Amino acid sequence: MNEIAVVYHTSLETPITISCEFVQLLIIENPHEFYKFVDMFDCSVGGDESELSFLRNGKPVSAEKEGCIICDPFHFDLNDKKVIGLLFKNLAETCRYGKEQFKLSSVNTGVGQLFAELFETLPFSLTYGELTIEELLKCANVRFEKTYDTLLEKIICYINALAELKHCNFFVFVNLKAVLCDDDLMSLYRHCALEKIGLLLIENSKVRPLLPEEKAIIITEDLCEILEHYD
Repeated sequence: MNEIAVVYHTSLETPITISCEFVQLLIIENPHEFYKFVDMFDCSVGGDESELSFLRNGKPVSAEKEGCIICDPFHFDLNDKKVIGLLFKNLAETCRYGKEQFKLSSVNTGVGQLFAELFETLPFSLTYGELTIEELLKCANVRFEKTYDTLLEKIICYINALAELKHCNFFVFVNLKAVLCDDDLMSLYRHCALEKIGLLLIENSKVRPLLPEEKAIIITEDLCEILEHYD
């Protein structure tokens, strides 16, 4: 099995396996437990301590470095500050070691000439610093262009960007089945399988029968554990 991470918690008999070979569902019908697990995953991916342990081949996995969580499908954005920060960092690395560094020097030369002419119009002395590539990108308001029309397309764009910029290899979604139909889910699953990206869906109820690609750990209202599509 091509495991990306196996997640353990003391209250679960069955480990949560995140793999690119199937989609893992964690269906938690007990509201208190649902909130607790979403919060723990959010903390883990955010770099804070939690009661979850992420392992691969018996060795610890950094959920912060390798994972991403979308708790609210209505409020996530490619142009979030953190994502834009990753974009700028990636572009800066490209500039630092490529021919773009020479072009940046030319830009700063041109800016210096412009400032010199502007400063001559004033009766006092001014100084300035050279622009870094990050400052130049920010000044130019560089951002992701909206190339999607549907939630599915937006999710795929988001996954592609984070996989490239942050090297994420697994994504956690909360109540995704409430906003995507089965056909859209299948399209998402196929895309992630091709890109070798693992998916974990945390749901507060079983809204529809499982799809063939899905395996589910169900935590009932009275905290019984039920497995579906497990051998």
